[in-house]
Amino acid sequence: MRLFELREEREKPLRDDKAIASWNGLMLAALAQAGRVEPAVALGAFLLGPLSTPDGRLHRTWRDGVAKGTGYLEDYADVAYGLMELHVATGDPRWLTEAHRIATLAVELFADNEGGGFFQTPRDGEQLVARKKELDDHPTPSGNAMLAYVLLRLARIWGDDELEKRAVSVLRIVADVVVRAPTAVGWQLVALDQYLAPHRELAIVGDPHAPVALAALGGAAATDVVAFGPSEDVPLLAGRTEVDGRTAVYLCERFACALPVTEPAELPAR
Repeated sequence: MRLFELREEREKPLRDDKAIASWNGLMLAALAQAGRVEPAVALGAFLLGPLSTPDGRLHRTWRDGVAKGTGYLEDYADVAYGLMELHVATGDPRWLTEAHRIATLAVELFADNEGGGFFQTPRDGEQLVARKKELDDHPTPSGNAMLAYVLLRLARIWGDDELEKRAVSVLRIVADVVVRAPTAVGWQLVALDQYLAPHRELAIVGDPHAPVALAALGGAAATDVVAFGPSEDVPLLAGRTEVDGRTAVYLCERFACALPVTEPAELPAR
């Protein structure tokens, strides 16, 4: 106690306490995956509210009620990832459509249409001598790796070949590095696994906490993509409804879906 009192007499060191969009996107994903829905929803609202501009772009930082800076590639990629995970945790289609909006905006702002992959800074940002690309996944996923992963998953929910092509352009750039130094591109390997995995989609319409929905999620592979509805704005969900007022699970491969299932026992082993 005496030591603490003496330390309290000293001048405190400066502290960096600003909120960064990309780090909060990763935290959003962690909260959602851990089932901490209430703080996750609050964080999602913060990212799309105070940390966003009126026209829907992302700021880089927030501190003392003031948002500043232009969002970088990793900010858009990590926030889109967090919103996708929040969608799975809550079953609310809003978060999925917002993830799609943020990710497609990232393509518009950061894509290298000639060389493939994505630049770190937006096309209308500060004019630098050269726009660089970051590809190493240390200590957090690079913006290129995360956006490739997000785009691959969204491409399978929206049936959008162009989004998949954008993601594959990243994988081509790092192909040699994956072989020579795989530990430097860990999240690129996650994206590659997503790309090579079978195209399997789960469209779940109704109560996300219904036994059949929970059973479907519990049996899904990490590379299966999930969309909760109803929603006519999401192609995988369009035209899909509950069955006689009961939550329905549609098991699909490349948008070809089996008959809807309403009971956990009816789900096939996967």
